[in-house]
Amino acid sequence: MSRQHGNLQKYQNSNPLQQALIQRFLTRVGTLLSGLEIRTALDAGCAEGFVSAHLREHELAEAAFVGVDLDWAALQRGRTFSPFMQRAYSDVLRLPFGDAQFDLVLSTEVLEHLLDPRLALREFKRVSRRYVLLSVPHEPWFRGLNFLRGKHLRRWGNDPEHVNNWSGRQFADLVAEEMEVLATMGAFPWWVVLGQVRNLDETTERCN
Repeated sequence: MSRQHGNLQKYQNSNPLQQALIQRFLTRVGTLLSGLEIRTALDAGCAEGFVSAHLREHELAEAAFVGVDLDWAALQRGRTFSPFMQRAYSDVLRLPFGDAQFDLVLSTEVLEHLLDPRLALREFKRVSRRYVLLSVPHEPWFRGLNFLRGKHLRRWGNDPEHVNNWSGRQFADLVAEEMEVLATMGAFPWWVVLGQVRNLDETTERCN
């Protein structure tokens, strides 16, 4: 997944309000993952790797991180911002990894860009052995905030790269189609969901 407009600017913007919102978002993501046993993590659509860098510093210090993205320039910039991360140039819809390879798959501000986000959810579920953490803009608040600050006025605040818009409930319902939803959390103007893939061994035991 390539996010060519604004990811670097978003995380390095000097505006105090934007920085406060970003830090609140990162803190809430960390809260959802705190205490979980995670040794391997895939950042799907990682760009420069800012979210993984925060998690590695605060909650997941012992985890090995891999990041994938289709933005080659962002992957290269990430060598400065997240030097601990292994990187691969890859589409999140066709991940070059085996089944159940990671304890955690995280994908932040990616699904809203995809024409068929369910395909990505199935790939995340396939390569995760336990957890999937996702975030998307929380609508209509995200668009409203853009509009109030004079951004994308002709589109009523909607980012031109966003092809999907969800409320918190709508997004949780979408994720629940593919995995168990363990927790949801608002981090204005984003929404965060922690899911767990269904354990195949446990499913087999229940059926026998």
